[in-house]
Amino acid sequence: MLAAGAGSRFGGGKLLATLGDRPVLQHVLDRLAAAGLGDVVVVLGADEAAIRAAIAWRSERVVINPDPSRGLASSVQVGLAEVQPDASGALIVLGDQPLVPVAAVTALLGAPIEPGRSVVVPAFGDDRGRNPVLLRHDAFALAEEASGDRGLGPVLAAHPSVVQDVAIDGDNPDLDTAEDLVELELAWWAERVRANRAQVDAVREVPDGADFYAPVRSLFRADPTRTDDPVLDRLLGLARPGDRWLDVGAGAGRYALPLARWLDDSGGEVIALDPSPSMLAALREIADDHDIEDVRTVEARWPPTPGTDAADLRADVVLIAHVGYDVEAIGPFVDALEAAAERRCVAVLMDRVPASAADPFWPPVHDRARVALPALADFVSLLRARGRTAEVDIAMTEVRRFESREQLGFFVRRQLWIDPAGPKEVRLQAALDDLAAESAAGWTIAGRDTQRIGIVTWRPG
Repeated sequence: MLAAGAGSRFGGGKLLATLGDRPVLQHVLDRLAAAGLGDVVVVLGADEAAIRAAIAWRSERVVINPDPSRGLASSVQVGLAEVQPDASGALIVLGDQPLVPVAAVTALLGAPIEPGRSVVVPAFGDDRGRNPVLLRHDAFALAEEASGDRGLGPVLAAHPSVVQDVAIDGDNPDLDTAEDLVELELAWWAERVRANRAQVDAVREVPDGADFYAPVRSLFRADPTRTDDPVLDRLLGLARPGDRWLDVGAGAGRYALPLARWLDDSGGEVIALDPSPSMLAALREIADDHDIEDVRTVEARWPPTPGTDAADLRADVVLIAHVGYDVEAIGPFVDALEAAAERRCVAVLMDRVPASAADPFWPPVHDRARVALPALADFVSLLRARGRTAEVDIAMTEVRRFESREQLGFFVRRQLWIDPAGPKEVRLQAALDDLAAESAAGWTIAGRDTQRIGIVTWRPG
């Protein structure tokens, strides 16, 4: 792995720039580990001390390029000198390509040997870049011809007959500039949303239904007069008399209704936007029960469709609470939030999505670990890459408790997409025997008592 460059176009320190929840270089190392590579040589330069301290190392071996100013080719040569003499080949990976596809690595390593073609490179769909590069042992000598900062590129161009292409879906973008980091954040977010969705499609036994939340809307009802909610306390502390708030994904009004109640006497209002008619019906029922008038409901998705009633919504403060985790195109989603906000944007997000409470059930029921959706750290990282000064206030809250084992099972079953009359129901019940915990406060999942929730605030760009 070549990680000795200064990253001058980025402004320095690019391999330790945060992408989501960890440094750029950590992403590359983690993907190589996922591909099953056990002998990894990392070539470092002047940033050695900082990188050594920031990375969660496995069994990687670190070597130092004494003069990285000689260019990328010098790091290739330093790294190859550390490869075991009896190695059948070496995969050369760039440390500034944090989204290198695991599938690309495994495809290169598994490519059939073609006589005379001792260099294997990926051919990505976007036709940009040819990294990583697999050198079979008899091509190691080619590296000695390389010089400067273009690595093996000119050498391979001079010897096209030794190069074998392997078609790979997707792409493998570089991190060169600060603008690239924004694009990588968006791509990293979208990649996990797609992978999470693909898992559901692979195991699904039941459809979502036209209104996914209709069967569980009662789980989202909350008393708008409650005084024991630290997240709500933070939100009320951000409100000003006369404010208009827009709650995107308001659900049954967990925050929209107490905010509207607080604003009742000052001429303010809350616009509660949600695509679920059943959730908005529950919100209106609770508002009627508590005589809360200054809340207006809008049934729509976000971002709003041009030309609709929701398209021109504006507010002093725009709020999302536990919304956005599964939005693949998160860039336009955040753009629309900022476009609608006059003073402030607020996001209430957890370290892991609320549905992740059911993640321990995936291995015993579906024989696989759940792919994690992006969450709090990823959202903050995205905002900061976009140049926003995001402030994060952390609140510790109790996890949701269920009245019975059956109600807990209903919640988990929906997050597993299994048919209660299907064969995996037996696995679910066995897993509940091991993972469900009962206390005086109700039923929950063993080991989950509290959760961290971040209240993220930033000024719209």
